[in-house]
Amino acid sequence: MRTQWLYISCAAALLLSCSEDKASIVDHAVDPEVVPTVTSHDVQTIISDDGVTRYRITTPLWLIYEEAKRPHWTFPRGILAEELDSTYHNASSIRCDSAYFDQQQQLWHLTGNVRMTNVKGEVILTNEIYWSQMAHRLYSESFIHIEKQDRVIEGNGYESNEDFTTYTLRNVEAIFPIDEEQLKLAE
Repeated sequence: MRTQWLYISCAAALLLSCSEDKASIVDHAVDPEVVPTVTSHDVQTIISDDGVTRYRITTPLWLIYEEAKRPHWTFPRGILAEELDSTYHNASSIRCDSAYFDQQQQLWHLTGNVRMTNVKGEVILTNEIYWSQMAHRLYSESFIHIEKQDRVIEGNGYESNEDFTTYTLRNVEAIFPIDEEQLKLAE
């Protein structure tokens, strides 16, 4: 009888302890300046304007810091942003090794092997450029290399409109004419 009573007591104790759900909250401090709110891998997204597909963004890693003092996005492994024409072909593009986007200022900072192409087929190369979406302009104080149809221009300092078609190159260091006939013979 004593062993039965012991079993019944133990079973009752187990049932009572199981029926009391205790939520335990672990206070784990997270620094929003260091830990992203959202981490996305292998992203390809389409952006439309007035219902028309205008841009395609491709990146291997997109980190969003919504809770930081200055909310921002980072693309530590690079980004490719393409403007699409009406047939969804690439009209112009920007590619770089890493990028930072300040959401409040609407300012992009692109670094490392920045390569831009415009609708004219011109190629613009630099190591750093800023893109202000609020001012609708791109600018840099870094070395710039521009490949046009008939010449190559190099200098330090650059400013242009958002589609890279109207630009100013400051401190021009070199202009190299390109002879189309010599290029054909070299091929």
